[in-house]
Amino acid sequence: MEYVISTQTPDLQALPEWWRFEDDALLMAYVAREREKRRLDAEQGQILAEVESRGVRDVSGYATVAQMLVDWVQIKPAEAKARVERARALNPRHDGGAQIPALAPYAAAAALSGDLGPAQLDPIITALTGLPASISAEDRETGEHILVDLARTAGPREITKAAANLRDRLDPDGREPKDPDPVAPRRELEFVTHRDGTHGLKVKTDADTIARLKALLDPLAKPRPATEEEGRDTRSQWQRWGDAFTEFVQMGILNPEIPTQAGDSVHVVVTISLDELRSGIGQGRLDLVGDISAAETRRMACDCKVIPVTLGADGQPLDVGREQRLATPAQRRALAIRDRGCAFPGCDAPQQQCTAHHIIFWAHHGETKIGNLVLLCSRHHRLIHHSQWDVRIATDNHPEFIPPAFIDPTRAPRRNTMHART
Repeated sequence: MEYVISTQTPDLQALPEWWRFEDDALLMAYVAREREKRRLDAEQGQILAEVESRGVRDVSGYATVAQMLVDWVQIKPAEAKARVERARALNPRHDGGAQIPALAPYAAAAALSGDLGPAQLDPIITALTGLPASISAEDRETGEHILVDLARTAGPREITKAAANLRDRLDPDGREPKDPDPVAPRRELEFVTHRDGTHGLKVKTDADTIARLKALLDPLAKPRPATEEEGRDTRSQWQRWGDAFTEFVQMGILNPEIPTQAGDSVHVVVTISLDELRSGIGQGRLDLVGDISAAETRRMACDCKVIPVTLGADGQPLDVGREQRLATPAQRRALAIRDRGCAFPGCDAPQQQCTAHHIIFWAHHGETKIGNLVLLCSRHHRLIHHSQWDVRIATDNHPEFIPPAFIDPTRAPRRNTMHART
């Protein structure tokens, strides 16, 4: 079979006109191409394994396959080395007369079907490589199946955590892991006031207070891990600090020990018409701030420190919400035991950073009971309100999330394994 490498300029008129695509079709087209890219990566790995089996010097004249890749496809040495190591782990080879079996054949099959890419394959390979030789072949195979099945819907951090749990089960006498020392916060926090109507702060205080504030915000301001659903965190440093400050305020207002106002906990009042709240179209008014969107009002109604006031057509108050309508302290404790933190797949936010979200929205007469509540961090709380992700309580009384069709056409339910009990 002869392959010809084309150097012709592609016919731009023959390419799809993406602006014509509906939203779901556009996103599904991207996912389809990602699967094809993963499949082609796996085929390239098979080729590299065959080159090594034949002898790279005999085939290409290069001393190593990595050196060949650096020159042939113009990639960095680190990337070339990673490709070669991945190809060795996923594919069988022969060295002279000796046959070298693949380290991860099940992962290789998933890669060839487009299910797994390098981000999922590398932590699986690392986990299998780290198992001691005393582990039986049957246990290795079972462990690989577990990790690959998880990796079809999980990101690198979840796979790495599952791999660590697997290694501890298969090799309980291994070296006990040592927690890394915490990194001292070394970032600055700056808030500014803009003339476009956005709100901001400027803070001047002593060095000790700044150090304490930065220490409190630093864990909340780290870049989010890349996920299949949302990709890489593209926020700037100042945006991360701004989001961290928002999380800090939310955690503070949920603290029962904060000072009270006339014997009542600190609260915020948001006012909106009932029709606008149900439809999500229109505006509400946030006490001491001003106008906000109806969709934002609906999201805030999940917060147990926000008191919603719904108005009739003539502006008369129809209903003034009470904090007891939403998650009570006892319910939050129950949710913390059940969800252990943000329940969204792949999120490791602790329960202190989470809001009790109504699965059936309060505006749609959703009840405040454990079977209609789920803990979500602010990022995934907003995602649930403004995307095609769905959440429900499964038959075992635990929350599960239904991805949009462009992520998974079958819309198979997913769960968070980051808080799983070991």
